[in-house]
Amino acid sequence: MSEHDDRPEGERLIARRDFIKKLTGAALVAVPGCADDVMAGTDGPDSSSSTGDASTTTTGGDVPTTGTPTTSTSTGDATTTSTGVDSTSTGDDSTTGTSTGEPSDMGAQPQACESEDLVFAPDAVGEDLLRFPTAVMAGAMRPESALIHGRSEQPEPVLLRVWQPGDVEGSVRLVREIEVAPDENGYLRQLVDGLCPGQWYRYGFFGTDNGSPVARSVLGEFRTALADDALEPLTVAISSCNGFDNWPWPALQRTSDEYYDIFLHLGDMAYNDGEMGLADFRANWQAHLAAADSGGMALAYARAGLYCTLDDHEVTNDFNPETVDPQRLQDALTSYFEAIPVTDTLMDYRVWQSFRWGLTAEFIVLDCRTERKPSTMNSADPIYISKDQMAWLKERLQSSPCHFKVVLNSVPITDMPTIPWDFASNDRWEGYAAQRQELLDFIAAEDIANVWFLSGDFHTCFVSHIEPDGAGVVAKTREIAVTGGNTNVLGDFLAAPQFSFGSSRPHSCIITFDPIADEVLVRFIDPDSGQDAHSEVLSQE
Repeated sequence: MSEHDDRPEGERLIARRDFIKKLTGAALVAVPGCADDVMAGTDGPDSSSSTGDASTTTTGGDVPTTGTPTTSTSTGDATTTSTGVDSTSTGDDSTTGTSTGEPSDMGAQPQACESEDLVFAPDAVGEDLLRFPTAVMAGAMRPESALIHGRSEQPEPVLLRVWQPGDVEGSVRLVREIEVAPDENGYLRQLVDGLCPGQWYRYGFFGTDNGSPVARSVLGEFRTALADDALEPLTVAISSCNGFDNWPWPALQRTSDEYYDIFLHLGDMAYNDGEMGLADFRANWQAHLAAADSGGMALAYARAGLYCTLDDHEVTNDFNPETVDPQRLQDALTSYFEAIPVTDTLMDYRVWQSFRWGLTAEFIVLDCRTERKPSTMNSADPIYISKDQMAWLKERLQSSPCHFKVVLNSVPITDMPTIPWDFASNDRWEGYAAQRQELLDFIAAEDIANVWFLSGDFHTCFVSHIEPDGAGVVAKTREIAVTGGNTNVLGDFLAAPQFSFGSSRPHSCIITFDPIADEVLVRFIDPDSGQDAHSEVLSQE
């Protein structure tokens, strides 16, 4: 493992943004009516003072799901333009919210994009990984909101601050300051809205003494989704299959040195196969997300906000939803929604949802595991994803105004080579052939261009044509698969013309979706050397 980029954080991020702009040959689009789009992390190292006690208290850790795991029904409308919660304005200029901790009022007191200048150097506050032992994460990013997540080992409320770099060294523009109380399991969970589209923000949880920060979590950063009319290149990092045998996940450590607007995790984030109850699931998640000793997850999640789906190992290997112990499934999903910021909407454990980034990309998150009905596999009507999810997926593909439709797919949809891959075809889309064909026929009939599938599960890295003998737009549709931890030797034998890259080794994978050039740049980075093992520019033209 080569050394990480040790430049100051703001310098590192600005350099990477400039690199991406040069790479794509396009300037970033400014959002009218908002502050300048500055990169987070450029505040100086000077000592700081606090503004005093926060006047907001929420209870963190409320899992935004109710009841037991169930197949949800689609509402029939898009879920990409709302924060999923109501917000109430105080009518004043304060950046401090008032929140009851309920989903309908989670600290949202927006006067659009307002901030308060504050003498404060977050990095100068001592990092306390005994009190804040796990990764900090932002998720469910919308144009004006994000869900902030962490964990505390102490029961006292902590201070969540969200800020942008100040105009003067040693100062910040404080955007939100909210006191968050951990739940009974220590989780800190806070929806922050009233933010500005397409902006970078930094955040952290702080323990206080008489109102002054004296200890902090790892500091994180996230970018809000683009405004609905924005069009610019977006860069994402993808990973999957982070088995503990590969800890601390060098590929994820390497990823954290790159620039990306969003982190996409495609499943098997935690391997829970041996866990026997909710307490075991929770403990295993905390071990996977540990921030000490340069854990790759904590490093990668601190660099950008997260969208994710689950796969089988979040529950147990190759589980059958029709026969799995219902209590095990409930414990697995409860711990999943607790441990990471999956969603900002109450959805009864529903994983599938979508997030729009302007006119550039819509990120369509599928659940390819919990709704399967293996008993139907060989019938005329196989169910790989539920009929409600399929109808919703078609609606999003057809009606999305975005240039790229990016599908977080968990398990590959590619028509894999018959030998030796088909011995396990029942574990993927190909095993449910009629429903797979239904989806591809829909894409073809509606002539939906620029559908890009992103997948994990196979413990390989590859770039493929999903249907090498297909016609029309389906023949041009690609899939990009990644492993960030586990390995599969078969990946080394994936060959042209169907596969432009195949590898059994974990890699960092960075993808830039450029709607202006109508191109997708894919980079697989060797985690040991830090050099590109493979890069190519793809287009469906």
